[in-house]
Amino acid sequence: MDYQQYLKLDKLLILQEQLTEESSELMFIVAHQSSELWFKVLIDELNKDSIQTKRIVKIFEHLNTLWDIIATMSSKQYDGFRETLGTASGQQSTQHIEVKKLLTQLQDKCNEEELYDIENAFKKWQFSHMKTVERIIGNKKGTGGTSGVKYLKRAVDEPLWDSV
Repeated sequence: MDYQQYLKLDKLLILQEQLTEESSELMFIVAHQSSELWFKVLIDELNKDSIQTKRIVKIFEHLNTLWDIIATMSSKQYDGFRETLGTASGQQSTQHIEVKKLLTQLQDKCNEEELYDIENAFKKWQFSHMKTVERIIGNKKGTGGTSGVKYLKRAVDEPLWDSV
């Protein structure tokens, strides 16, 4: 077996199918597909009996760097393919929903400091998402029918746990 076969790159690399000629669309697709792959890892980690807090925090830090890359896209570039998204929205990600659910159930698996570290990393990721969207779409509605940035700001302000 070689590297290509082990990672099934023949299948993976054909999944980035652009719907427009906008050059930034490929970056947008890759960033979101890779986020979904990392959500898969997070779900696996969060379902373990022994939580690797540092790993979870590092994954969120890595996910945060994807917002830095997406933030290089201009509003005009995003508008070049936004309509093709239809009502598709990150809020529809079943894996993101599962990650958030699992995060809210961590109080019995982690100590107070670990909970703060995880919440801090998650909230930084949410904040970066909100600020990137704010810069790119401004006050426009979100593609999934949400209020866009207002919706994301509320999500950032929502605590993961009632109290730690």
